[in-house]
Amino acid sequence: MKRVFYVSLFFSLFFIACNNDDDASTEPEVVENFYALKIGNNWKYEYFQRVDQTDVFETMGIIEEVLITETINIDGEPFFVFQSTTTGNDSGFLDIPDNGITTKNKRDSLGYLITLDQDHRILFSNEIAEDYLLSDNDWGNIYGVLLEDTEQISVPAGSFICNQNEIYAILDETEEISPGRDRVYFSGEIGEIFREYSGAASTPHRWEKRLISFEVLE
Repeated sequence: MKRVFYVSLFFSLFFIACNNDDDASTEPEVVENFYALKIGNNWKYEYFQRVDQTDVFETMGIIEEVLITETINIDGEPFFVFQSTTTGNDSGFLDIPDNGITTKNKRDSLGYLITLDQDHRILFSNEIAEDYLLSDNDWGNIYGVLLEDTEQISVPAGSFICNQNEIYAILDETEEISPGRDRVYFSGEIGEIFREYSGAASTPHRWEKRLISFEVLE
């Protein structure tokens, strides 16, 4: 009887362990520091523009270097200070930081990367596939949404599996969705990898921001 009991117990524990393994494998993987928020992490980007109506892109000569310099406490919440040093933007392109040093305060809020620049404006969604308001304007509102599928993106810094957000506008006068789309790509624990910039009425996209080097501390 004891032998039968031990054998039964063994198989019971075996099946329980298998069931636990199966349950664990079906749970979505959670990246604890998806946005690579840590003092000292740094990224270097280069901007490119489309040549006429071709699929060829050429450098714009604009370099942006980003460094997390410190954390600050705002309304009881810790924010990371992102310092950007930009060179080569002599033409003052609107979607690209001005030449010199600029800072933004960012943090992860329930899977959203937010900034305090415009009343907790959302910059990216990592977990929630629902449309979010990015900014409101006199001519219309700009929205973002997390797309379901990941995508492998190759840039000078390497090849990365990325989550992607699509940015679009809804025009006030017609309530139509703009044909132009921006796409933003983040890789878990690495940071922003790539971005496509479009005008609201233009397609395909006109500019690109590519990661050329980075350092993420453990």
